[in-house]
Amino acid sequence: MCVFFWLGMGIFSQAHSASLEKIISHLVMAGVYASLDELDLATQEYKKVIKWDYNSAVLHFQLATLYIEEEKFDQAIEELKLALKYNPQGLESHYLLSLLYYLQDKKELAKEAFKNFLETSLQTYPDNCLIYQLLGQFYMQEGNLNKAEEIFKKNLKLSENDLTAHLMLGEVYHRQNRVKEAILEFKKAVALNPDDHISLNALGYLYAEENINLDEAEGLIKRALEFEPDNGAYRDSLGWVYYQKGKIKEAIDELKKATQLLEDALIYEHLAEAYFKNGQALEAKENWLKALNLKPDNTKLKKRLEELKLLP
Repeated sequence: MCVFFWLGMGIFSQAHSASLEKIISHLVMAGVYASLDELDLATQEYKKVIKWDYNSAVLHFQLATLYIEEEKFDQAIEELKLALKYNPQGLESHYLLSLLYYLQDKKELAKEAFKNFLETSLQTYPDNCLIYQLLGQFYMQEGNLNKAEEIFKKNLKLSENDLTAHLMLGEVYHRQNRVKEAILEFKKAVALNPDDHISLNALGYLYAEENINLDEAEGLIKRALEFEPDNGAYRDSLGWVYYQKGKIKEAIDELKKATQLLEDALIYEHLAEAYFKNGQALEAKENWLKALNLKPDNTKLKKRLEELKLLP
Protein backbone atom coordinates (compact mmCIF):
# COMPACT_ATOMS: atom_id res chain seq x y z
CA MET A 1 0.00 0.00 0.00
CA CYS A 2 1.19 3.50 -0.84
CA VAL A 3 0.69 6.03 1.96
CA PHE A 4 0.41 9.74 1.17
CA PHE A 5 1.29 12.29 3.80
CA TRP A 6 0.15 15.63 2.31
CA LEU A 7 2.73 17.62 4.28
CA GLY A 8 2.25 21.34 3.80
CA MET A 9 -1.37 20.90 2.65
CA GLY A 10 -3.20 21.47 5.91
CA ILE A 11 -3.00 17.97 7.32
CA PHE A 12 -1.93 19.31 10.70
CA SER A 13 -4.74 21.76 11.23
CA GLN A 14 -4.47 21.70 15.05
CA ALA A 15 -1.00 20.36 15.75
CA HIS A 16 1.54 22.54 17.57
CA SER A 17 4.97 22.94 15.98
CA ALA A 18 6.58 21.28 19.02
CA SER A 19 4.58 18.13 18.27
CA LEU A 20 5.32 18.13 14.54
CA GLU A 21 8.36 15.88 14.81
CA LYS A 22 6.46 13.29 16.83
CA ILE A 23 3.52 13.34 14.39
CA ILE A 24 5.79 12.88 11.39
CA SER A 25 7.47 9.98 13.15
CA HIS A 26 4.10 8.23 13.61
CA LEU A 27 3.17 8.86 9.97
CA VAL A 28 6.48 7.46 8.77
CA MET A 29 6.01 4.36 10.91
CA ALA A 30 2.46 4.00 9.56
CA GLY A 31 3.90 3.99 6.04
CA VAL A 32 6.56 1.45 6.97
CA TYR A 33 4.06 -0.90 8.63
CA ALA A 34 1.66 -0.57 5.70
CA SER A 35 4.40 -1.41 3.21
CA LEU A 36 5.12 -4.56 5.23
CA ASP A 37 1.40 -5.44 5.29
CA GLU A 38 1.35 -4.93 9.05
CA LEU A 39 -1.97 -3.19 8.71
CA ASP A 40 -3.01 -3.38 12.34
CA LEU A 41 0.22 -1.65 13.43
CA ALA A 42 -0.20 0.96 10.68
CA THR A 43 -3.73 1.59 11.94
CA GLN A 44 -2.47 2.12 15.48
CA GLU A 45 0.02 4.72 14.23
CA TYR A 46 -2.69 6.63 12.41
CA LYS A 47 -4.87 6.61 15.51
CA LYS A 48 -2.02 8.23 17.44
CA VAL A 49 -1.74 11.00 14.86
CA ILE A 50 -5.51 11.57 14.79
CA LYS A 51 -5.41 12.30 18.52
CA TRP A 52 -3.29 15.34 17.68
CA ASP A 53 -5.42 16.46 14.73
CA TYR A 54 -8.91 14.98 15.02
CA ASN A 55 -10.43 17.43 12.49
CA SER A 56 -8.23 16.28 9.62
CA ALA A 57 -10.38 14.77 6.86
CA VAL A 58 -7.21 13.44 5.21
CA LEU A 59 -6.21 11.41 8.26
CA HIS A 60 -9.69 9.95 8.69
CA PHE A 61 -9.72 9.02 5.01
CA GLN A 62 -6.32 7.34 5.25
CA LEU A 63 -7.40 5.38 8.31
CA ALA A 64 -10.54 4.31 6.45
CA THR A 65 -8.43 2.93 3.59
CA LEU A 66 -6.44 0.85 6.07
CA TYR A 67 -9.65 -0.52 7.59
CA ILE A 68 -10.84 -1.41 4.08
CA GLU A 69 -7.66 -3.39 3.44
CA GLU A 70 -8.29 -5.21 6.70
CA GLU A 71 -11.92 -5.76 5.61
CA LYS A 72 -13.13 -3.93 8.70
CA PHE A 73 -15.90 -2.22 6.77
CA ASP A 74 -17.93 -0.88 9.69
CA GLN A 75 -14.89 0.94 11.09
CA ALA A 76 -14.03 2.22 7.61
CA ILE A 77 -17.53 3.63 7.20
CA GLU A 78 -17.29 5.51 10.49
CA GLU A 79 -13.95 7.03 9.45
CA LEU A 80 -15.33 8.05 6.05
CA LYS A 81 -18.27 9.73 7.76
CA LEU A 82 -15.78 11.71 9.87
CA ALA A 83 -13.75 12.55 6.76
CA LEU A 84 -16.91 13.95 5.15
CA LYS A 85 -17.85 15.82 8.32
CA TYR A 86 -14.59 17.77 8.11
CA ASN A 87 -14.52 17.92 4.29
CA PRO A 88 -18.01 17.56 2.75
CA GLN A 89 -16.51 17.99 -0.73
CA GLY A 90 -14.30 14.91 -0.44
CA LEU A 91 -15.12 13.01 -3.63
CA GLU A 92 -13.01 9.98 -2.72
CA SER A 93 -14.79 9.67 0.61
CA HIS A 94 -18.25 9.88 -0.97
CA TYR A 95 -17.31 7.27 -3.57
CA LEU A 96 -15.71 4.81 -1.13
CA LEU A 97 -18.66 5.16 1.23
CA SER A 98 -21.07 4.18 -1.56
CA LEU A 99 -18.93 1.16 -2.44
CA LEU A 100 -18.77 -0.03 1.16
CA TYR A 101 -22.54 0.23 1.60
CA TYR A 102 -22.94 -1.69 -1.66
CA LEU A 103 -20.59 -4.43 -0.44
CA GLN A 104 -22.68 -4.70 2.72
CA ASP A 105 -25.86 -4.96 0.62
CA LYS A 106 -27.17 -1.72 2.14
CA LYS A 107 -28.71 -0.64 -1.14
CA GLU A 108 -30.55 2.48 -0.05
CA LEU A 109 -27.53 3.86 1.80
CA ALA A 110 -25.32 2.97 -1.17
CA LYS A 111 -27.62 4.84 -3.56
CA GLU A 112 -27.76 7.87 -1.30
CA ALA A 113 -23.96 7.95 -0.96
CA PHE A 114 -23.50 7.58 -4.71
CA LYS A 115 -25.98 10.40 -5.35
CA ASN A 116 -23.98 12.58 -2.93
CA PHE A 117 -20.81 11.63 -4.83
CA LEU A 118 -22.31 12.70 -8.16
CA GLU A 119 -23.87 15.91 -6.82
CA THR A 120 -20.62 16.86 -5.10
CA SER A 121 -18.70 16.06 -8.28
CA LEU A 122 -20.99 18.41 -10.17
CA GLN A 123 -20.33 21.19 -7.65
CA THR A 124 -16.61 20.62 -8.07
CA TYR A 125 -16.71 20.25 -11.87
CA PRO A 126 -19.79 22.23 -13.00
CA ASP A 127 -18.87 22.06 -16.69
CA ASN A 128 -18.38 18.29 -16.89
CA CYS A 129 -21.11 16.84 -19.14
CA LEU A 130 -20.29 13.25 -18.20
CA ILE A 131 -21.19 13.94 -14.57
CA TYR A 132 -24.52 15.46 -15.65
CA GLN A 133 -25.25 12.31 -17.64
CA LEU A 134 -24.34 9.97 -14.79
CA LEU A 135 -26.47 11.96 -12.37
CA GLY A 136 -29.37 12.15 -14.81
CA GLN A 137 -29.25 8.38 -15.34
CA PHE A 138 -29.15 7.88 -11.57
CA TYR A 139 -32.37 9.88 -11.18
CA MET A 140 -33.95 7.90 -14.04
CA GLN A 141 -33.14 4.62 -12.30
CA GLU A 142 -34.69 6.00 -9.14
CA GLY A 143 -37.82 6.97 -11.03
CA ASN A 144 -37.31 10.70 -10.43
CA LEU A 145 -37.99 11.71 -14.03
CA ASN A 146 -38.57 15.40 -13.30
CA LYS A 147 -35.13 15.70 -11.72
CA ALA A 148 -33.57 13.70 -14.56
CA GLU A 149 -35.19 16.06 -17.09
CA GLU A 150 -33.76 19.06 -15.22
CA ILE A 151 -30.24 17.55 -15.22
CA PHE A 152 -30.24 16.64 -18.94
CA LYS A 153 -31.52 20.10 -19.87
CA LYS A 154 -28.64 21.66 -17.92
CA ASN A 155 -26.31 19.32 -19.78
CA LEU A 156 -27.70 20.58 -23.11
CA LYS A 157 -27.26 24.20 -22.06
CA LEU A 158 -23.55 23.45 -21.69
CA SER A 159 -23.37 21.43 -24.90
CA GLU A 160 -26.36 21.71 -27.23
CA ASN A 161 -24.97 19.06 -29.60
CA ASP A 162 -24.44 16.39 -26.95
CA LEU A 163 -25.94 13.27 -28.54
CA THR A 164 -26.12 11.31 -25.28
CA ALA A 165 -28.00 14.12 -23.52
CA HIS A 166 -30.56 14.33 -26.34
CA LEU A 167 -30.97 10.56 -26.30
CA MET A 168 -31.42 10.39 -22.52
CA LEU A 169 -33.79 13.38 -22.45
CA GLY A 170 -35.81 11.63 -25.16
CA GLU A 171 -35.98 8.53 -22.97
CA VAL A 172 -37.20 10.65 -20.03
CA TYR A 173 -39.96 12.08 -22.22
CA HIS A 174 -40.75 8.57 -23.50
CA ARG A 175 -41.25 7.32 -19.93
CA GLN A 176 -43.43 10.35 -19.19
CA ASN A 177 -45.59 9.58 -22.27
CA ARG A 178 -44.58 12.91 -23.81
CA VAL A 179 -44.35 11.29 -27.22
CA LYS A 180 -43.92 14.35 -29.45
CA GLU A 181 -41.08 15.68 -27.29
CA ALA A 182 -39.44 12.25 -27.16
CA ILE A 183 -39.56 11.95 -30.96
CA LEU A 184 -38.01 15.40 -31.32
CA GLU A 185 -35.09 14.51 -29.03
CA PHE A 186 -34.49 11.14 -30.72
CA LYS A 187 -34.54 12.88 -34.13
CA LYS A 188 -31.92 15.34 -32.89
CA ALA A 189 -29.74 12.45 -31.75
CA VAL A 190 -30.05 10.71 -35.14
CA ALA A 191 -29.29 13.98 -36.94
CA LEU A 192 -26.13 14.43 -34.89
CA ASN A 193 -24.91 10.95 -35.85
CA PRO A 194 -26.91 9.02 -38.48
CA ASP A 195 -24.78 5.95 -37.68
CA ASP A 196 -25.56 5.86 -33.96
CA HIS A 197 -27.44 2.57 -33.73
CA ILE A 198 -28.81 3.31 -30.25
CA SER A 199 -30.53 6.47 -31.50
CA LEU A 200 -31.74 4.73 -34.66
CA ASN A 201 -33.38 1.97 -32.62
CA ALA A 202 -34.81 4.39 -30.05
CA LEU A 203 -36.62 6.43 -32.69
CA GLY A 204 -37.69 3.37 -34.68
CA TYR A 205 -39.06 1.56 -31.64
CA LEU A 206 -40.97 4.62 -30.45
CA TYR A 207 -42.63 4.85 -33.86
CA ALA A 208 -43.52 1.15 -33.65
CA GLU A 209 -44.87 1.53 -30.13
CA GLU A 210 -47.08 4.42 -31.25
CA ASN A 211 -48.02 2.60 -34.49
CA ILE A 212 -46.91 5.54 -36.64
CA ASN A 213 -44.38 6.04 -39.45
CA LEU A 214 -43.95 2.28 -39.67
CA ASP A 215 -42.03 2.25 -42.96
CA GLU A 216 -39.57 4.78 -41.57
CA ALA A 217 -39.37 2.80 -38.32
CA GLU A 218 -38.51 -0.37 -40.23
CA GLY A 219 -35.73 1.44 -42.10
CA LEU A 220 -34.29 2.95 -38.92
CA ILE A 221 -34.21 -0.36 -37.07
CA LYS A 222 -32.76 -2.27 -40.01
CA ARG A 223 -29.95 0.31 -40.13
CA ALA A 224 -29.35 -0.22 -36.40
CA LEU A 225 -29.17 -3.98 -37.02
CA GLU A 226 -26.49 -3.45 -39.66
CA PHE A 227 -24.24 -2.35 -36.78
CA GLU A 228 -25.40 -4.96 -34.24
CA PRO A 229 -27.18 -7.86 -35.97
CA ASP A 230 -27.23 -9.95 -32.78
CA ASN A 231 -28.78 -7.28 -30.58
CA GLY A 232 -31.89 -8.84 -29.03
CA ALA A 233 -33.49 -5.47 -28.27
CA TYR A 234 -33.14 -4.37 -31.90
CA ARG A 235 -34.60 -7.69 -33.14
CA ASP A 236 -37.53 -7.12 -30.79
CA SER A 237 -38.04 -3.62 -32.23
CA LEU A 238 -38.12 -4.98 -35.78
CA GLY A 239 -40.49 -7.76 -34.74
CA TRP A 240 -42.83 -5.22 -33.21
CA VAL A 241 -42.78 -3.13 -36.40
CA TYR A 242 -43.82 -6.25 -38.33
CA TYR A 243 -46.56 -6.91 -35.76
CA GLN A 244 -47.94 -3.39 -36.16
CA LYS A 245 -47.84 -3.81 -39.94
CA GLY A 246 -49.84 -7.01 -39.69
CA LYS A 247 -46.93 -9.16 -40.88
CA ILE A 248 -47.47 -11.68 -38.11
CA LYS A 249 -45.32 -14.53 -39.45
CA GLU A 250 -42.36 -12.17 -39.91
CA ALA A 251 -43.04 -10.75 -36.46
CA ILE A 252 -42.95 -14.19 -34.84
CA ASP A 253 -39.70 -15.06 -36.63
CA GLU A 254 -37.96 -11.86 -35.47
CA LEU A 255 -39.34 -12.02 -31.93
CA LYS A 256 -38.23 -15.66 -31.55
CA LYS A 257 -34.73 -14.58 -32.58
CA ALA A 258 -34.93 -11.78 -30.00
CA THR A 259 -35.80 -14.22 -27.17
CA GLN A 260 -32.82 -16.36 -28.13
CA LEU A 261 -30.52 -13.34 -27.88
CA LEU A 262 -31.96 -11.62 -24.83
CA GLU A 263 -34.13 -12.82 -21.94
CA ASP A 264 -36.46 -9.91 -21.36
CA ALA A 265 -40.05 -9.80 -20.12
CA LEU A 266 -41.22 -7.31 -22.74
CA ILE A 267 -39.84 -9.42 -25.60
CA TYR A 268 -41.76 -12.45 -24.32
CA GLU A 269 -44.89 -10.27 -24.11
CA HIS A 270 -44.43 -9.15 -27.70
CA LEU A 271 -43.92 -12.73 -28.88
CA ALA A 272 -47.01 -13.84 -26.95
CA GLU A 273 -49.10 -11.11 -28.58
CA ALA A 274 -47.87 -12.18 -32.02
CA TYR A 275 -48.68 -15.84 -31.33
CA PHE A 276 -52.11 -14.90 -29.96
CA LYS A 277 -52.92 -12.83 -33.02
CA ASN A 278 -51.81 -15.78 -35.15
CA GLY A 279 -54.27 -18.05 -33.35
CA GLN A 280 -51.58 -19.96 -31.44
CA ALA A 281 -53.05 -19.68 -27.95
CA LEU A 282 -50.82 -22.29 -26.27
CA GLU A 283 -47.62 -20.65 -27.50
CA ALA A 284 -49.00 -17.27 -26.49
CA LYS A 285 -49.76 -18.48 -22.96
CA GLU A 286 -46.31 -20.06 -22.62
CA ASN A 287 -44.56 -16.79 -23.48
CA TRP A 288 -46.88 -14.64 -21.37
CA LEU A 289 -46.06 -16.83 -18.37
CA LYS A 290 -42.35 -16.47 -19.12
CA ALA A 291 -42.81 -12.71 -19.09
CA LEU A 292 -44.70 -12.88 -15.81
CA ASN A 293 -42.02 -15.07 -14.28
CA LEU A 294 -39.42 -12.42 -15.11
CA LYS A 295 -41.64 -9.56 -13.89
CA PRO A 296 -44.08 -10.99 -11.32
CA ASP A 297 -45.19 -7.47 -10.29
CA ASN A 298 -46.54 -6.69 -13.78
CA THR A 299 -50.15 -5.98 -12.79
CA LYS A 300 -51.14 -4.92 -16.32
CA LEU A 301 -50.09 -8.31 -17.72
CA LYS A 302 -51.79 -10.17 -14.87
CA LYS A 303 -55.02 -8.35 -15.62
CA ARG A 304 -54.79 -9.22 -19.30
CA LEU A 305 -54.20 -12.91 -18.55
CA GLU A 306 -57.08 -12.94 -16.09
CA GLU A 307 -59.36 -11.43 -18.76
CA LEU A 308 -58.25 -14.14 -21.18
CA LYS A 309 -58.75 -16.73 -18.41
CA LEU A 310 -55.17 -17.92 -18.76
CA LEU A 311 -54.33 -17.70 -15.07
CA PRO A 312 -55.44 -20.33 -12.52
